[in-house]
Amino acid sequence: MTAWLLSGDMNEVPMRISRLIWLALLLTVLSGVTGCHNESNPAVPPAPEGDIVRIMERNQVLKIGLLSFTPQKHLYISITRGILQCYKGESLESFADGLSGDTLKFTGGEESIEFTDAGSEDSRDLEIEMIRIEPDEGVENGYLKIGTSKNNVRPYRGIIYLVLEGKNLLAINEVELEFYLQGVVPAEVDPSWPEQALRAQAIASRTFALFHMPKYEERGFNLADDERSQKYGGYSVETESATDAVIETTNVILVYDIKVAAVVFHDESIGETASHLDVWPDSGDIPYLIETTDVTPTVDFSAGGPYGEWSNRASFEQLHSAFNRDGETFVGTYLSAVTILNTSENGRVQSIDLLGEKNPVVDAITLSHVLGRNLETDFLPSNRFTLTLEGVGYRFTGSGKGHGVGMSQWGMYQRAEFGQEYDFILQHYYPGCEIVTIPLDGIEAVHNIEIDTIL
Repeated sequence: MTAWLLSGDMNEVPMRISRLIWLALLLTVLSGVTGCHNESNPAVPPAPEGDIVRIMERNQVLKIGLLSFTPQKHLYISITRGILQCYKGESLESFADGLSGDTLKFTGGEESIEFTDAGSEDSRDLEIEMIRIEPDEGVENGYLKIGTSKNNVRPYRGIIYLVLEGKNLLAINEVELEFYLQGVVPAEVDPSWPEQALRAQAIASRTFALFHMPKYEERGFNLADDERSQKYGGYSVETESATDAVIETTNVILVYDIKVAAVVFHDESIGETASHLDVWPDSGDIPYLIETTDVTPTVDFSAGGPYGEWSNRASFEQLHSAFNRDGETFVGTYLSAVTILNTSENGRVQSIDLLGEKNPVVDAITLSHVLGRNLETDFLPSNRFTLTLEGVGYRFTGSGKGHGVGMSQWGMYQRAEFGQEYDFILQHYYPGCEIVTIPLDGIEAVHNIEIDTIL
């Protein structure tokens, strides 16, 4: 700095000193502003190298995998009213249309998709692996309906893609974020719940969708339509109350450090929610996904829920069959034992060893999903359970429903009934997060190896 001051004309030195003083004062002020910000909203620690930064837009277009983990041999398409058009891939080449009342059949073939027109018994090979189906332009159309039989179809807003996976068909619904949420909120919670609870769910679900968009990119869609992402029922589940909650909170999300928060939620916790590290031990530092209590000196907001206590039993034969229906829990020709390997301090099971011909080790949430799909819904509702040998089988006994991290939907309901507003509810379950409107130029979502373990 001395050399810089002494270089050049000595007459300029006083002016340069003045500039230095001004710069020092400016840096001091900026430092003070930054310090105030850090005290009120601590900055997120630096993420690991290799972060992926995505810009999320208002009313982002999403692709939702329908029946996404069970691709179908046959799928049926119709429209509630008007005309639909079928196109080859992303091209403008239409190969079929349909009127309200028509049902088109699509079948997975050896190397391409086969098509059977309405009223026909004969199918033809389309010689393509993807088709796009959408309501016809310029016509007062309704919503596309899709299902596994003519009598089992459900309407969805937006566009439907059918993609060949092996010899089966994967259905993908392309839909704008706000319309998507109209089919999420009433599927996730009871639409008769208080308005403040529905608004809290709409904001949490919008944030979840934006942050978790990369989840299934390798399969060509963003989110699943079940609990592996968040429940999505399409147009058929929409209600006025839930739609109003979505509209009233349009573009509103939760952020941390001015970035989309890695929001998750669950059905019900008893007493307190869990830290993300209780469930995903490798998920790094996420300051707002910490344990929070739902019990105050005067009110227990976790009380009275449908999953306060539960107990279910299955035989070795039932468990063996259920495990072998899923690749993650496949044990082979026999099952010898089911053993809990790790449990968090607050009693949440983290990993389970399935001992058989193969010995897969799975997390409790995966086990819950597998048993729920292959034995009965809610056979293993949560990761907070004990396991005991009973006869030629096991008894699972526990409490709550879901992974336990983030917002408890039952607690949200109880708090709204008590008179708490949506912003207070959200900031209780996600401490340190802010509720903001997505800027016109979009907002960042940052992913890295650690945080992606919660996806």
